Amino acid sequence: MEFSKEIKELFKEAGWQSGRNVRNAYVLPYKDYPPFVIDFLNEYANLRVKGLPHESLSVVPEVIIDSDAGAGNLEEDKVYPYYSGLIKRKLFPLGYILPDGYHICCDADGRVYQISEYCFYVGKGIKEGITNILVMNTLQSLQLDEDTGNWWNIQGVYVPLP
Repeated sequence: MEFSKEIKELFKEAGWQSGRNVRNAYVLPYKDYPPFVIDFLNEYANLRVKGLPHESLSVVPEVIIDSDAGAGNLEEDKVYPYYSGLIKRKLFPLGYILPDGYHICCDADGRVYQISEYCFYVGKGIKEGITNILVMNTLQSLQLDEDTGNWWNIQGVYVPLP
């Protein structure tokens, strides 16, 4: 999936340009980041992207692409190990969302999550997940039931993780 023209414009406003490469200008907190995640970070790291205005929100979300932003939450019993243990998938930090303070991360299969006091699945690939966050598309997101390890949709029905 590619970013839509509308989302590319948001990235351009944040300083992105086609062919951008900031390799070595960001920190990877783990040595085993999947190659597709490194490719994404090489092009988009260190950007601060404002989302689209939404009529039901007084504050526009802002995505900060920074793989090292959650470094303090990578140790034992913190957000990343906690949710990695629950979903049985290693989570790779991508950045965070303001003003909510959610961390954005993905697993080795490319699924994107936003985690903090709750864990939400927000997209089957990095660009889809980031897009859903920027446009506040929560209709397709799933929330983790921490007691059962299952995922439920907006209607409260348990569904399999895509």
